[in-house]
Amino acid sequence: MFFTFHASRFTPKNMRLYLSLLLIILSLLTAGELAARTNLSIISPTTDFTTNNQTVEIRGIVESSIGREVIVSTNTPGGIPDLAQLTHSIYGVVVDLGNAQELKGMLIRHVVDQGFPRGPRLAHLAFSKAGNSFSTGQPFNIPSGIDPNFHSTVVDFPSVISAQFIQIEMLEGWQIEPIAIESIQFLDTNDRVIQGQIQSIAIRLPLTDACQPSLTGPYCATFSIDVMLEAGVNRLSVTARELAASDPDSLNAVDRETISLFYLPELEPEAAEGGVFTLSDGDRATVVIPVDAFDEQITKLHFFSVPPEAVDPFSYRANSRIVKGTAPVVVYRFEALRQGVFPAEATSALHNQPPTFAVDGILEPPSTWVAGLVPLPVSLTIDLKVQRTVSRIVVHANVEGENSFGPKRAILFTSNDNENFIDVLEVTAFDDRVTTIELPTRPSARYFRLEITESKQVNNLQLNEVEFFDVSGAKIVSFDPLEYLILGRPALLELAYRASDLMVANIRRESDLKIFAWDASAQEWQLVGGEIDLHRRVVHMELNFISQVALFQAVPSQIQVAWSFNPFSPDGNGIADRTRLTIVNHNTSHIGGTEPVVEIFDLHNKLIRTLVNQTVMSSNTMSVEWDGRDEAGEIVNIGPYIYQIRLKSDDQVEVRNGVIVVGK
Repeated sequence: MFFTFHASRFTPKNMRLYLSLLLIILSLLTAGELAARTNLSIISPTTDFTTNNQTVEIRGIVESSIGREVIVSTNTPGGIPDLAQLTHSIYGVVVDLGNAQELKGMLIRHVVDQGFPRGPRLAHLAFSKAGNSFSTGQPFNIPSGIDPNFHSTVVDFPSVISAQFIQIEMLEGWQIEPIAIESIQFLDTNDRVIQGQIQSIAIRLPLTDACQPSLTGPYCATFSIDVMLEAGVNRLSVTARELAASDPDSLNAVDRETISLFYLPELEPEAAEGGVFTLSDGDRATVVIPVDAFDEQITKLHFFSVPPEAVDPFSYRANSRIVKGTAPVVVYRFEALRQGVFPAEATSALHNQPPTFAVDGILEPPSTWVAGLVPLPVSLTIDLKVQRTVSRIVVHANVEGENSFGPKRAILFTSNDNENFIDVLEVTAFDDRVTTIELPTRPSARYFRLEITESKQVNNLQLNEVEFFDVSGAKIVSFDPLEYLILGRPALLELAYRASDLMVANIRRESDLKIFAWDASAQEWQLVGGEIDLHRRVVHMELNFISQVALFQAVPSQIQVAWSFNPFSPDGNGIADRTRLTIVNHNTSHIGGTEPVVEIFDLHNKLIRTLVNQTVMSSNTMSVEWDGRDEAGEIVNIGPYIYQIRLKSDDQVEVRNGVIVVGK
């Protein structure tokens, strides 16, 4: 588009007209450039997978054409595991109280850093009864002092507010550093503390121009948010937007991504598909494990990504099976969880029964706790081991014939120190067999005491179990972690990696990547093997145990080792009573002239059995059996053992170590 100006027509009046037209044209031409472009990319997790981990880490990158702050938000189906552990400045939350409450104030616990509060100084609060329409945001100044009665900062409302959902935006903090808080609670008109569940969370991200070359930027930021899941299908909606949009009507100023996944709370056999559980963390690890790989008391299998830089370099630098100068590519820690018990105490019991009982998940008689011919009241105090937020308690009473031996009236107390207890509510109606006690205030405590003042049978109380549930409806269970577990049937492990992982670990030959397992007793990484798929960038193999594993670049071995059964069970039933070790030496056409030694050690490096001792072989392949006996001819105990193969030729010795497992 061109304009021709004639001096004879160039008057002050039409000059103003020309300038106005020029400004309009320039604004139209640059409108597309001024509108912000915000792009959200999710690094992990992927979508459409099943996990046994209740917490998932959302990691992503935000790119923008304008160097302003952005807000990243997501819904949190099961809440947030720990507000204080957020790695970014918190911007806002939506809290669900479970039902409408009459509120007189809010309690905020600031994160304190070197004596200075890092919580908000100014916040906007909006309220809703249904969660779909919030009131106009009201500004609230938040003090820095702590109320000694509540051990938190108290924010008084100007009047009583009836609401179930509260939206909080934290606009200014007490310090320049990122805003950080430990908890948010509310006070009702009776000064009771109301604990809610965080329904969604937003963080504040400053953008930088130091972007990776692969990003278009020019401004970007990475983020990480831990989110808890609820049982079943979860859809995480992650949004990135400008904090102060340059063009609020521009669709480019906001970007969204959705992550779909299925959370399996417990490994119940009926939840398996085709007899196996296929579990993933949505990132680099996938495990396919048979239903009957472990006993019924193992109800969870968690696995966590470990930053490779967190692995002690001294644990692998001197390892002869790992290429020198390289680092771990991917590291995962596996943890099998066996259901345990919550310890508990009772104030009264039978003369031949100590006044203790346990919350163990068993709902049928013999009863968890019985008090016969003992005067009431009886106090049952359950230790949940850590502070937990409880929304519901279920009491299971014993019933014989038509007689219920359950409570008739009780008072619930809570405490965090087992000394100072606060009464929560009185229960005056108990069913004969199962009674559900809803807790409208959702107390957060470690110790829960049920003081039973009346029972359905005179001075005779019999309880089978007391169950606790969190605000998401999930059962609160005590678990004992097992970082090493022998499996009854092998599981398929698959570890994925990225090109960037190879660069960081200084990997020179991708095809030599192998899976190593950490042997805690020997304090070293043991090579266990694995097949690599270079196209998918995945290493996979079957494992008979659960442990901490890692991908390393392995030194190419001239020895190939295979056991016919690992684990094997020398119990005399005719099935896998013996195992055969086959060794192939690819370095020579025959082993003749070498002096092979094969020995079995326990985890304390004690020699258990010598299978081969410098026997000259005339082939490049040799085979030897082990019947599970030691040098004295006795069957060894069940568990893992270390096998060591040494091939000596001339002045060189090649050593290969591994794990052989003796099972039932």
